Amino acid sequence: MLNRRSEERGFCARICPQQAITMRSHLCGQWFISTTRFGPFVHASLRAGEENSGHLVTLVRNQARMLAGRENLSLILSDGPPGIGCPVISSLSGVDLALLVTEPTASGLHDLERLLELCHHFLVPALVCVNKYDLDEAQTGEIMAFCTRQGVEVAGRLPFDEAVTKALSHGVPLVEYTTGATTGAVEALWRAVLRAFNGIRKGRLKGPGYGPS
Repeated sequence: MLNRRSEERGFCARICPQQAITMRSHLCGQWFISTTRFGPFVHASLRAGEENSGHLVTLVRNQARMLAGRENLSLILSDGPPGIGCPVISSLSGVDLALLVTEPTASGLHDLERLLELCHHFLVPALVCVNKYDLDEAQTGEIMAFCTRQGVEVAGRLPFDEAVTKALSHGVPLVEYTTGATTGAVEALWRAVLRAFNGIRKGRLKGPGYGPS
């Protein structure tokens, strides 16, 4: 994966009459296609100190789309980065549905508001999940009230659970590590996402939370 900054910002090098400026491409990371027991996995690795740009996200998504076409796969799951910068915009554009994961803090609500604005701008239907909701149930209530005003479904609320960390340390999904309450909440969340996704595909869901009416 070559750094494209030399082409995007190379104007000075092209016009300098003394040729005092030289722009050079360099390798800033690599992208991969891996095989897992859950299906193919397209991902990338950046070298230390290199910036993550929307170009990288677009490259990974394009490769995933081509792979899904070759293997006749009907669903692509994209793990988007936090925030609302260029990588997030690249991860949201053209998707059928976005699941926005927030936490019960003032900054979490603020970022959720801005991210929903971004989804509405790109006409992307959105659902919300409140992670670690029980750490501040008053703030969780504010987030849910905000979602109600926006017409956005809160598809799930996940409690704080040390089993999540333990599952990660064992290298297995939470739903395979334990059958506790959090596992049930994750499974219910997935069912809600699938219902919304299938409804959007069939054109049944409309309104602010599900794109343009």
